[in-house]
Amino acid sequence: MMVEHMRWVLVADDRLASLAEGSMVRIVVRKKPLVFVRIDGALRAMEDRCPHQGNPLSGGWVAEGHVVCPFHRFLFDPVTGACRHGLTSNVAVHPVKEEAAGVRVGFGSTTISIFGWKLW
Repeated sequence: MMVEHMRWVLVADDRLASLAEGSMVRIVVRKKPLVFVRIDGALRAMEDRCPHQGNPLSGGWVAEGHVVCPFHRFLFDPVTGACRHGLTSNVAVHPVKEEAAGVRVGFGSTTISIFGWKLW
């Protein structure tokens, strides 16, 4: 049976603990560039790639609770990844856990489970 689950990865970067409201930082996690942003006190993670032309979002800024692409000014919701006006595809987002041990980011994963045993 195919099973969907989340693999949590510890992000070893001290900048996340002190990330100010409305600020962004680019961090590569598991060879995947992510942009972390703090909005409304919560830390969010999205892929650092605008779906319009593949440019990095980390060079942009935060406006009205959205991450703004620096190249064409598209606004993306850091919670859902949706483009504000539906002008392009959504950005992939990843769940984030802020714990005493550090920040963890989730990556969706599919595995095969046989009799309760996960094969990978």
